Amino acid sequence: MMGNLYGHAVIALCIFVSNSDAYRAGIPGNASYDYVVIGGGTAGLAIASRLSASASVAVIEAGGIYEQDTGNQSVVPYYSLIFPFLGTSEDHPKEPLIDWDLVSIPQASSGNRRIHYAQGKTLGGCSAINTLAYHRGTKGSYQHWADLVGDQSYSFERLLRFFKLTCTLTPPDPRKRNAPNATVLYDPSVFDNSLNGPLQVSWANWVDPASSWLARALQAVGQSLSPTGFSSGKMNGGGWVSTAIDPKDATRSSSEASYLQKSGAGVTVYLHSQASKILFDKDKKATGVAVSTQDKNYVITSKKEVILSAGVFHSPQLLMLSGIGPAATLAAHSIHLLSNLTGVGQNLWDQIFVNVLGGLDVPTTGTYLSTPSQRALALEQYLTNASGPYSSAGGYLSFEKLPPTHRATLSPRTRSLLSHFPADWPEIEYIVSGFPSGLDAPSPPTIGAIAATLLTPSSRGSVTISSSSILNPPVIDLGWLTDPADGDVLVAAVRRIREAFNSSVLTPLIAGAEIAPGDAVTSDMDILAWVRQNAQPIWHASSTCRMGRVGDLDAVVDSRTRVFGVERLRVVDNSVVPFSLPGHPQASVYMLAEKIAEDVLRGW
Repeated sequence: MMGNLYGHAVIALCIFVSNSDAYRAGIPGNASYDYVVIGGGTAGLAIASRLSASASVAVIEAGGIYEQDTGNQSVVPYYSLIFPFLGTSEDHPKEPLIDWDLVSIPQASSGNRRIHYAQGKTLGGCSAINTLAYHRGTKGSYQHWADLVGDQSYSFERLLRFFKLTCTLTPPDPRKRNAPNATVLYDPSVFDNSLNGPLQVSWANWVDPASSWLARALQAVGQSLSPTGFSSGKMNGGGWVSTAIDPKDATRSSSEASYLQKSGAGVTVYLHSQASKILFDKDKKATGVAVSTQDKNYVITSKKEVILSAGVFHSPQLLMLSGIGPAATLAAHSIHLLSNLTGVGQNLWDQIFVNVLGGLDVPTTGTYLSTPSQRALALEQYLTNASGPYSSAGGYLSFEKLPPTHRATLSPRTRSLLSHFPADWPEIEYIVSGFPSGLDAPSPPTIGAIAATLLTPSSRGSVTISSSSILNPPVIDLGWLTDPADGDVLVAAVRRIREAFNSSVLTPLIAGAEIAPGDAVTSDMDILAWVRQNAQPIWHASSTCRMGRVGDLDAVVDSRTRVFGVERLRVVDNSVVPFSLPGHPQASVYMLAEKIAEDVLRGW
């Protein structure tokens, strides 16, 4: 099976490599372009491709091409759910071809664990390794963004046209999904296929049976199906989430496979090339980037602007290495100060989750891939019809504010902190999944999982540097659970999930006692202790180069993402979003790239 699947990847890869018009390969050595983009990730390739329509653009990318480097692991949707390198422990399986292998400092409030935080080191960045969920935030969250930065262009109504520019939507295919109990509801008016958006957004052509039962359990405890889905500015209740999958062949639609391959003909890409410093003239205008490819050092000059899109950890690191950041930090490493911005690397928001696990007497996707004959059938479905188990990464999400009975258990301080979020901002995202137990009978055939993701973190982390060299990784303190409110909310969310597992819908299907946290973990104190030891990242860290108003001492960029204190330098990635938007950020990062590309082209 694996040989055949990799054979399929080789065919696709040959087509990819032969497309020489997609972009130009940069040759290491001094060169000049109108714009230089540092980082070929989700936002970097989107803004580069838009700018290249009327200007010369260079992209400096530290990684390579994921279709070549990891084949089906990154291309076939199912594998996004089982990437080995997504392990979060220090001794995780490493994948140096596409992951930065970043590890946090010990998290004192989370079991003193050092957390591996996967980040894409490849064309496409995190859009090449994520689990593909595509949805937008709430109207209230974008209005909060607009009010916070003093720019009403960030209201949902005014952002909608940029969201529409990013993607082309394919409606669900009920025949291929073959799951009448997994009806997709959505609002088609918030998409516009006439714009030919590069990113392909669709619904999976396979529905995991265990997930459909767990979805029904959440509905049974009051989380009803959302009639509009999650892209119209509402996130309340459940739904089958749309995904960044090209429905023609059920392959990943990353920023590389969409923006770069479809509209990046004017882009020159320097692969396996590390940006080490942003360069400035005596007037503090960005003039280019110092780059190294293997042992060759050179300068890529920008005639107009440098756009930093290196991600939530590396963007603040590069700013500091270039003289932009807290004066004391730069002085400690003998870095010449250009702009004293104390907010660089601060204000790190990170959503975290915990999984409640229980045995289920129903099959799951892995069940249909457990024997050679089943895998052969699934392979045939995938290659001939873009359907079956391999075609899917998407599943069921559900959003809610904790109901009154669970809210009553929160401390007054926690309730006060939650009250500051907009009224339509959900506090918890529930994600359902199932996987084979891998154990012999009489163990349950399937382990069902309902994850609770904290969407209102009060804890804050930070990013800093340990030297003046890009060769030393950023120092990451995720700050997990340092504010007691976060533990308070997650304890309530665990109890909420237990309600779903105990619902009448699942009662006939439950096999054995709760697996995790386990029946012995009952008190708030015990649940909190378990949360501290088992919290995981969902890889949505944000806000380390926070956007803000002029005069805001903690802000790093203005509402057009221009870095304060210097000229001709912007930051365009999830690090500038002033807070962690509720849910999955992919759609909003693409939107931001489209919005800022328009600003750049207009000379704003």
